[in-house]
Amino acid sequence: MSKEIKLSCILLEGTKISILDAARLIKNMLDTFPENSSLTPIQFCSRIIELGKTHIKNKEMSIQEGFNLYLATKHHLRPESLRDIRYLGNRLLKSRPDFAGLQFHSLGLSQCENWLSSAFSTPSQFNKGRAMLHALFEFALRREWCDRNVVKLVEKRKFAEKEILPLSLPDIRGLFVTAKSRKYRDCTAAVALMIWAGIRPKEVCRLEWRDIDFDDNSITVRARCSKTGGIRHVEMCSVLKRWLLKFRGEAGSCICPGNFRRKWKDIRDASGFKGAWIQDVLRHTYASYYAKHFKNLSRLQLNMGHRDKMLLYSRYINMSGISSAGAKEFFN
Repeated sequence: MSKEIKLSCILLEGTKISILDAARLIKNMLDTFPENSSLTPIQFCSRIIELGKTHIKNKEMSIQEGFNLYLATKHHLRPESLRDIRYLGNRLLKSRPDFAGLQFHSLGLSQCENWLSSAFSTPSQFNKGRAMLHALFEFALRREWCDRNVVKLVEKRKFAEKEILPLSLPDIRGLFVTAKSRKYRDCTAAVALMIWAGIRPKEVCRLEWRDIDFDDNSITVRARCSKTGGIRHVEMCSVLKRWLLKFRGEAGSCICPGNFRRKWKDIRDASGFKGAWIQDVLRHTYASYYAKHFKNLSRLQLNMGHRDKMLLYSRYINMSGISSAGAKEFFN
């Protein structure tokens, strides 16, 4: 036996790989060796081995580690958006701690579906969790931690949204009377924007007085203020302009006081809505009264910031109990 063969046997000792097996592996690699390569055969084989080791290392990224890295890339988002991602991810990981150490490529469709079902009990929560997990797997796919996004195959849960009735004129009047009382005077402009422009509470909190153009009769909801991240311009009706001029602040100042969220809850409670307030009901109210009075869904769509009118039809517009006279009174 030659010296090289003896050394080869020593190197392979304990690996359960014979000299013949090792030769076959080298031959398999060299079968793909390009004729015009600048590498020597041994350099080419070493390159394949290094790439293979890197690929295996990437494939072994755990879901917990991957989620931590994914979360770190989202530092530019608004605090509430970052909080939602962290909450949904942690809820998934707490529901199945045995999944935290698994690799992305090891999870299949049924596992992801069962995972979401164990973490989220309602269809709405399930769909939110699915959206976050889908984004996480897309992140993993881009970094080659898996070969496909199996969450794409998980079907969204269907559910019927509860009908949201617009507030009646007496309810709106009572709410605004409370808002413009001395105790809550610094919240009056914000409440007016929610009632007569359909601007979301979180969006109002980010608005500044410089976003209000009294000459153009418009409100600019900038991308940094918008829920969807897109800019939109909302027309300012005469009643809204009247109240905004009355409570107008400095151009660079915020429209809402620092403690607005607490005060807004107090205003609702003091107006008779304690324990009965429905999220975004003022946005629904604005859309319904607008549709009844102006009968212009294209303008309403722009004011609401929707891509198409289908969301108005399916979710926002509910003119039950709204008369033409009532809608006219709302805007006058």
